[in-house]
Amino acid sequence: MYNLIRAELFKLRKDRSFLVLLLIIALLSLAYPLLYYVDNKTGGKPQFTGAEFLIKFVASNGYVIKFSVAALAGFFIASEYTTGVMKSVASSGNDRGRLYTAKLIGFSAGAMVISLIFPLVSLIEVSMISGFGQLPEGVSALFIPRVLGFTLLYTAAYAAIGALFTAVFTESGKTISFLMIFFLAINMILGALAEYIPVLTTVYDYSVFKLLGEIGKTQMDGGDWPALLLAPLLTIVVSGLLGVLIFRKKEIK
Repeated sequence: MYNLIRAELFKLRKDRSFLVLLLIIALLSLAYPLLYYVDNKTGGKPQFTGAEFLIKFVASNGYVIKFSVAALAGFFIASEYTTGVMKSVASSGNDRGRLYTAKLIGFSAGAMVISLIFPLVSLIEVSMISGFGQLPEGVSALFIPRVLGFTLLYTAAYAAIGALFTAVFTESGKTISFLMIFFLAINMILGALAEYIPVLTTVYDYSVFKLLGEIGKTQMDGGDWPALLLAPLLTIVVSGLLGVLIFRKKEIK
């Protein structure tokens, strides 16, 4: 198992799609704060400090997570079905459950690295321009590590979902298209269905799709933590197990 994970991490480091995604997100992370800097300077408004920018725009990182998971799933995993690599790996004699788990770990690691680029690069850039500043009164100094930790956890949950649907579709184009539409529309779909199926309201309220938008809250009480922690962990476990079941029964051509 250890060697399988090492192999996936090695492929990740050499994967062009992963490196291109890193570059694109890094450039966007540099450009995004500059737009606000120029706009505020032109309008005579006070500039954001690094801390203020992180608090105000950390929610925007949710779109980066969704985009990166969808794109990386299509290029890093699904492309191996098309090129025949997955067929060779599946027929190598290794247990398919282990193969899928190793692939999921490597894929999740790549998505998690990408998910940290926007908050960290933006924070560093704005802090260099306007200073880090101070966190607002009442916001704990643990806010930044908490946000980054939840970012990694929720990215892993989204990656588990992405890997699951990749095992279903196996083609890059279908995988990327479906995941992009799914991630962007699922909140609206569940919200609309909840009006007719009340139980879906509870499902949606405790799903990673809604809770992703709450990881940047500046104030959290003890009641927030169980849902914020259990939702992504359960998503990883359930999606991972379903992915293993599908991959084991899949006829790989």
